Amino acid sequence: MALHRIRARRIALGAAALVALGAGACEFPATMPKWQTKWEVPAESATVAVANFLPAGVTIGGAGQMLVSVPAPAPVVTTLGAICGAPCAAAATVPVPAFNNNGSPIGGTLALPAAVTSAALAAGQLNLAVTNNFTFDPIKPAGAVSNGTIRIKLTSNAGAVTVADTTITAGPGVTILPATTTTFGILLKPGTISGNIAYQVTIVCPGSATPSAINPAHSITVAPTVAAPGVSIASAVVTLVAQAISDSTPAFDLSSTSIDASTIQNAALVLRITNPFLAGGAMTATMTAPGVAPVTKPLTLTPAISAGTPSVTTSTINYTSAEISSFLGHAGVKVKYSGTVSGTGPANTLTVTPTQKLGMQADLRASIFVGGK
Repeated sequence: MALHRIRARRIALGAAALVALGAGACEFPATMPKWQTKWEVPAESATVAVANFLPAGVTIGGAGQMLVSVPAPAPVVTTLGAICGAPCAAAATVPVPAFNNNGSPIGGTLALPAAVTSAALAAGQLNLAVTNNFTFDPIKPAGAVSNGTIRIKLTSNAGAVTVADTTITAGPGVTILPATTTTFGILLKPGTISGNIAYQVTIVCPGSATPSAINPAHSITVAPTVAAPGVSIASAVVTLVAQAISDSTPAFDLSSTSIDASTIQNAALVLRITNPFLAGGAMTATMTAPGVAPVTKPLTLTPAISAGTPSVTTSTINYTSAEISSFLGHAGVKVKYSGTVSGTGPANTLTVTPTQKLGMQADLRASIFVGGK
């Protein structure tokens, strides 16, 4: 297109000269004509992945799923006297009484990261380690004629959402032996969770006619942990305040570009940004190349219009002829974007999903004068 514009301007000037000669003019123009043309170098489109918009405790896993880390809480220790009650109130060697702690389950909480307001749970596993310091197996004491159970229940949203509710019955290979730590794996159910995840452990002992040393001070410990690599989630509402982000475009190749710097009238980096995140803020765009002093310019990231509607904006970053000419003749010219962003939803929140990406299409443009001075 630039060549067509140049050719059109040349023809117009030639016609004017002929008219002047036909009218009796005797002088040729003192200078050669000059005209303005456009020069443009596009870059491949670049993306800024969702990982840049995730707070501490939320990551992208190797399979592309979004993971929430849930730190292991302190183990909960209770006693035989606390879960058995009156039948185990005194130390004695007697038949194991039948009991349960349904009215006072062993419990605690697993805390989501502070910046996670809610999350759509996709998959995960809780490992519950039970260390038994009784002298008998509480779900299958020696000589028992029936099987007992251990039940693990996890809830969120103040009990409104059940994350897991699993009852394990004693049987071959399913025991809680004395002086042993036994681990049970519990699969988590899909659902929307918020706040902490509460857990409760209840034990039903069937009792036995076989005597055992009963001591109300003997302990049992439960220690829940979320199995690696963490809880997999389909989406999350997170809080983002002054989150640092940084990414780069692919390289511009200006190694074959030979333009006289004095002919450059103006130059600009034109960015078309598609932002699906309800997050925005002040950033910078730094143009770099090997052996060239970097040039940094301000840039504003406009947040998405809504959680489901991205913003599409065009930003023009202007450069002086001296700044842009320093990169001419160089390969590997890149633009690095960096800055801080915050969520623009209520209380600085935004919704994130594993596949979201901020898109950037960059074009380097310049206006140059060609021809006489």
